[in-house]
Amino acid sequence: MQQWKAGQQTLILSEGTNQMQLTNHAENRLPEPAILVFPATHPDGQQYFEIAQEHDDRIVAASSTWDAELSCQMGELLILPYVDEPSFPARFLELVRTRNINRIYSPVAAVYSWLDRFISENKLPIRLVGSSPIKRELVRFDRLMSKVTRSRRFIDECAGGTCDLSDIEIAAVFRMASHIYGESNEHKIAAMMAIFCSAPTGDVIEIGSLVGKSAAVLALLAKRYQTGNVLAIDPWQASAATQHDSPYTVRVGLVAEWDYEMLPQDFAINTLPVGLGSFNYLRQESVTGCALFQKTLSVTNSTFGRVDYQGKIAVMHIDGNHDYAQVKRDCELWLPMMVKGGWLILDDYVWIHGDGPRRVGDTLLEQHARDIERAFVCGKALFIKFN
Repeated sequence: MQQWKAGQQTLILSEGTNQMQLTNHAENRLPEPAILVFPATHPDGQQYFEIAQEHDDRIVAASSTWDAELSCQMGELLILPYVDEPSFPARFLELVRTRNINRIYSPVAAVYSWLDRFISENKLPIRLVGSSPIKRELVRFDRLMSKVTRSRRFIDECAGGTCDLSDIEIAAVFRMASHIYGESNEHKIAAMMAIFCSAPTGDVIEIGSLVGKSAAVLALLAKRYQTGNVLAIDPWQASAATQHDSPYTVRVGLVAEWDYEMLPQDFAINTLPVGLGSFNYLRQESVTGCALFQKTLSVTNSTFGRVDYQGKIAVMHIDGNHDYAQVKRDCELWLPMMVKGGWLILDDYVWIHGDGPRRVGDTLLEQHARDIERAFVCGKALFIKFN
């Protein structure tokens, strides 16, 4: 028989029954059941803590290492021994009793494994949240590759033939994009992968980048196909982001919520790993950016260094202000530089908040029908290949 002392409670493990028995020596009113996040200092533990708080769950944060900043953020950070230390079982069970722990989220594989075995062997009335971190990663990989399998035929159809990206390359694009905030959905990203296999050489230009989700995809694909260098243009200003043709929520509400000095920094963080050496940006509105691009064919800044351009556009992604006049102007400024076989991606051709992109897109399809080799709508965007 093994016995632990935990405050007012004796914790007895009977070898015959292999069951943990909790004996109270004092009648104490227990707090509401809580979820223990351990170790809470792990990034996944911190994320779970924040989400659980948003759901108004009662959370207890614990770790085997002290983090003063995290303790302030969480309100309290309890210290437990490492799971392999002899003192851990008693300290753990005391915490379970005094905080009325009925669930545990553990983002570290070794800790999860120890707790899973201890809880099972001692038949404790505690549930581990989710599967083990190792199983979660296996499932995450399987889901990603299943997505690639489901997308392969769709990508080939958008490519007008067979796309030569490997399954691993497609998976890499999907995974990278999933970690960056933005509204480009997976169908649009799949179509973006498809068009690069038939894009000519030349510059890749994006108007409107926010924090770089689509820009990172363009940078990766342009590098993979050696299409050309990528330039993103975004003023990151509230006045430029205000879409006068749209409802109040889009016109004012969303615009006011952003921090416009954070945006270019977040953009650089998201695009630097994939873009360094072949990617740059201009913090300008489309008109000024176009003039600078045509004048210098070069962009230099402290983040990405110097990147040179050809002045001939192979792929153009227009996703700036969606007011009709703004979209029309973007097309008038940039499309004359499109090379034969180049692709235009006109974002939000299908958009519930306004019809600027659709009106401009329909005009292009009508007036330039003889110059269009292929066109399709995917992921709310209009894709046009000019011949």
